[in-house]
Amino acid sequence: MHPALILAGGASSRMGRNKATVLVDGVAMIVRVAHALRDAGCRPIYIAVRDMFQRQEVLAVLGHLTDVECVLDTVLERGARSGLTSGLKMCQDLGVERLQLAPCDVPWINSQVFERLSESCDDVVMPKGKQLQPLLSLVKVDPVLSALQRFSSEMALKDVMRGVPYKIINFDENGGFRNVNSQSDLR
Repeated sequence: MHPALILAGGASSRMGRNKATVLVDGVAMIVRVAHALRDAGCRPIYIAVRDMFQRQEVLAVLGHLTDVECVLDTVLERGARSGLTSGLKMCQDLGVERLQLAPCDVPWINSQVFERLSESCDDVVMPKGKQLQPLLSLVKVDPVLSALQRFSSEMALKDVMRGVPYKIINFDENGGFRNVNSQSDLR
């Protein structure tokens, strides 16, 4: 398999606290995502965080896992694009060619999604349930980083990902792609 990058550096403004550490059925969301990635064989797991405080908070709940490393956002803008860019740059420096992406707020995702995506060799492999899931893509680092730098920061990530050769894998969505942005999403 290949490494993974969990995007956890967002502001979590709708949640009112760090989404990554919110408990779902007694387990922090980021732990649930990390376990799905590890079960699919992704190692190491990089976590994109916004600052040292969040790094400490995230590592506290992931302390039982080995091969976990945090990447600090290097862009002041808070959000998925900032964490993605920082993570891709670090991976490029490390010589990582392919990377499985995952946001921290999809606590019902399972390893089979990641395993199925790894069967394709396109530059970007995006899953689609009811809608495209660009933050759950399996990507080749260099072309996606180049696309992020080439396209406007206003452009949606799914459109940036479509700026390189891509493949869409359809899934029967059974809730695994559902993300949690607020307390009401947990009900």
